[in-house]
Amino acid sequence: MAATPQQLYELTLVLRSQIGDETAFRELLELYGPHLLRYTRKMMESSPTLVEDLAQEIWVAIYRGLPGLLDAAKFRPWAFRIARDRIYREYRKRKIALEPLVEDESAELVEVREEVVDTEQLQHGLALIAPQQREVLVLRFFEEMSYEEIARVTNCTLGTVRSRIHYAKQALKNALERRLP
Repeated sequence: MAATPQQLYELTLVLRSQIGDETAFRELLELYGPHLLRYTRKMMESSPTLVEDLAQEIWVAIYRGLPGLLDAAKFRPWAFRIARDRIYREYRKRKIALEPLVEDESAELVEVREEVVDTEQLQHGLALIAPQQREVLVLRFFEEMSYEEIARVTNCTLGTVRSRIHYAKQALKNALERRLP
């Protein structure tokens, strides 16, 4: 599959950043900064200041690790993996419970009524589900990552990613069902 001009541009930015081109790194920051900030914001249920601080830590880690990235074409999942590691480190530091994932075929599914769910309701629903479930939904539907990219970010197999997305959708439906009048 041939790379798009945008993919080639991003690859060039990564390669230039790896050899120390500060301008290219700033462009990478401008390109991916909003995405990583959104991911961090959706994963952390805390103050904007903490999210901003965490986003800065993530970019420092990306900057430091960039020369060691072996496949520049994999920058996006690699950067999100760094963000994920920092976020989960913050969960442990704050003793935020990582609820065990239910990946049992007998899990009960509650159907959400055919209603329009606004952005605020969706945000509240996402906040009510386990971080591992919220994570795969954010990566898939907000960041539009492929299952393969999500597998790289979460360090899981494709089957596990499919399963987590399936059960995360169920958990979100259940959370929304409880919130809707």
